[in-house]
Amino acid sequence: MSRSRRRAWPAVLADQRGFTMTEMLMVTTVLAVILGGVILVQHQGQQAYLFGSHRIEAQQNGRAALELMSRELRSALSVTAVGGTTDLTFVDGSGAPVRYQLTGATLNRTFGGDTSPLVGGVQTLAMTCYSAWDGSTNSGTATTVPGAVKLVRLQLVTGTEDQVGPGSPGDQRIAMESLVRLRNVP
Repeated sequence: MSRSRRRAWPAVLADQRGFTMTEMLMVTTVLAVILGGVILVQHQGQQAYLFGSHRIEAQQNGRAALELMSRELRSALSVTAVGGTTDLTFVDGSGAPVRYQLTGATLNRTFGGDTSPLVGGVQTLAMTCYSAWDGSTNSGTATTVPGAVKLVRLQLVTGTEDQVGPGSPGDQRIAMESLVRLRNVP
């Protein structure tokens, strides 16, 4: 029996062959195509995620800032200073002074002497004050006199607070606008 095993052993080795160079190149090519497809799908997924997350961030920033500013301005007792389209000071319903001011890309809110950032990633801010408004023409008489302010148009364009390249999927901007009538101003 051991003799037959010895004779069979060399025959088994003789039947085993390696891969040819052509077969190796074909397998390498197929694997490279599959790997390229996986990388492409992963890259597109990452770009879609960046697009969506930065868009949501820009919307939330704009919505939060505009909603707070509108609510506080509606209940304002008086406007005390109009420092251009990016700086407005008023007295809120409790009698405390409130100031909204754009510094760089950060919208700051000063309340009771304490300044805190309200939202970052602000691309543009325009707070236009009006002494009168005609709803039929959707236009008004702009003013810079604090005592004459009856309405304030808030126009806000926000983006992400992250540093992103222009035109990249993360470069998302949202424009929002609100017209606020000051209720407590005679």
